[in-house]
Amino acid sequence: MSARRTMPNFAGRIINNGRYQLRKLLGSGTYGVVYGAIDLTTCNSPISNSPRKPRRYAIKVLRKDALSSSAAQRLRREVAAHRRMSDHPNVVPLHDSFEDKEFVYIVLDYCPGGDLFGKIVDEKLYFKNDALVKSVFLQLLDAVEACHMSGIYHRDLKPENILANEDGTQIYLADFGLASGSKVSTTFGCGSSYYMSPVCLAECIGKEVGYMPYSNTTNDIWALGVILVNMVTSRTPWSKALTTDDCFCDFMLHEEYLREMLPISEGANAIFRRIFVLEPSQRITLSELRQAVFELDTFFMSDDEIARGSEAVRMAAAHCGYRVRPARAVEAKATRPREAAPAPPRTPAMATGPTPAPEQTSVHQFEGGDLSEASVASDASLTSVQSTGPVTPNDSAQDLVVEVLELDITLTTSGSSFWRKAIGKVTPRGLGLGSVKVSA
Repeated sequence: MSARRTMPNFAGRIINNGRYQLRKLLGSGTYGVVYGAIDLTTCNSPISNSPRKPRRYAIKVLRKDALSSSAAQRLRREVAAHRRMSDHPNVVPLHDSFEDKEFVYIVLDYCPGGDLFGKIVDEKLYFKNDALVKSVFLQLLDAVEACHMSGIYHRDLKPENILANEDGTQIYLADFGLASGSKVSTTFGCGSSYYMSPVCLAECIGKEVGYMPYSNTTNDIWALGVILVNMVTSRTPWSKALTTDDCFCDFMLHEEYLREMLPISEGANAIFRRIFVLEPSQRITLSELRQAVFELDTFFMSDDEIARGSEAVRMAAAHCGYRVRPARAVEAKATRPREAAPAPPRTPAMATGPTPAPEQTSVHQFEGGDLSEASVASDASLTSVQSTGPVTPNDSAQDLVVEVLELDITLTTSGSSFWRKAIGKVTPRGLGLGSVKVSA
C-alpha cells in the first residue's frame, strides 16, 4: 500500500485549538480512521474547577490527498445529510466538522458497543432472540423511514454502518457517505455488493435496457432485507443479486430456498419473499414491512424443525452457537447439499502507520454540500467486493433517450433456464417495455 493511503498515528494528538484529544484508534475504512476522543473543555467544572469525567466522542479523520474530487464532493454531501438527520434518536448525532490543510475531522457521538456487524458476526447476539431482533430492526426501520421522509436516501445500508450500545439493544444509523437527496437514481454499483438490489448492481437485464433509472427507496428496502437475514442467521443470502451468483439464482427459482438453507420460520420467509422482489414497484413498502415484522411471532425455525432440516440449515444454526439435537426417527427432506453463503467480510481498512501525525495547521469549518446526486461524478468500480461509490454511465449514454417497445432476448445455453423463469416474474411494464420475447 502506498504512503498516500496510510494514515499517521493520531493517538494523543490535541486538535481544534486545544478542544479535543484523540485517544484510541477505534476502526478504519476506505478513506480514513476513527478515534475515540475526549472534549478537554468538559474536564473541569467552571465553578469549582474540580475534575469531572470528560465527554467522549468518536472523531472520523480523513486525509485529503486520499480523496478524489468526486470523493471530496461525496464527503460534503455526507456532512449535509448527516446534519439534517442528527436529531433522530436512532441516528448517530454529528456534532462538528472542521478541516485543516491535510485532514478533515468529523465529530460524532461515541457508541461504546461498536457496530451491528460485530454484534451479528462476532457475538451472534440476535440468534433465537425474537424480541431483540424485532426491537432493533424496528429501530432501524424508524431511522430509515425518517430519512426518506426528510428526502435522504442512505444507499449504503449495512451492519458496519449501524452503531450500537454495549448490549446491542439500541442502534444508531451512521455513515451517510453515499446518501442522496434524489428519489430516483441513475448511478449504479452504489454501496456494498452484498446489500445492493439487482437493478442497482446493473445486472444483465438492466444493461440490456440501457441503465434505466431506479428508485432509491426500494433499493434501501432491499438492503434492509439483507440486514434482517444477517441478524437472524449471521449469514448473508447471496454474495451478489446477480444471475452469476448460484445462491441468488436458486432463490429466484425456488420459493422455499431460504428455508432449505437457513433456520428461518415460514413467516420470516414470507417477509423476505416480499422484500426480495425483482420488480421494484412490487416490493414491500417500509410501512408494510414495519407492520409485517411487528406482527410476526417468530423469525426462527423451532428446535424440531432445525433437527429435521437440511444439512445446510443445521450447519447455519451450529454456526450461531446452537447445539443441534438429533432428529426424531423421520427422514429429513432431501435438499441441495450446498451450504448457505457466509457472512460478508468487513470493509477493507486503510493502513495506520507508526508515523506521528503532523502538527495541526489553522482550522476552519468543513461545510456540507449539495445533496443532489447529479453533483457528484463517480470514479468507482465494481471490480472489488466493496464499492467505494456509485458508477455512472458515461454522458453520451445518459443523454441518449431510447423508447423500446419490444425486447427480443435470444438465450444461450448458459443461464437460459434461469431467464425463462425469472423474466416471467417481471412484467414488461416494470422494465419499461411493451412486450418481452424470449427464445433459445
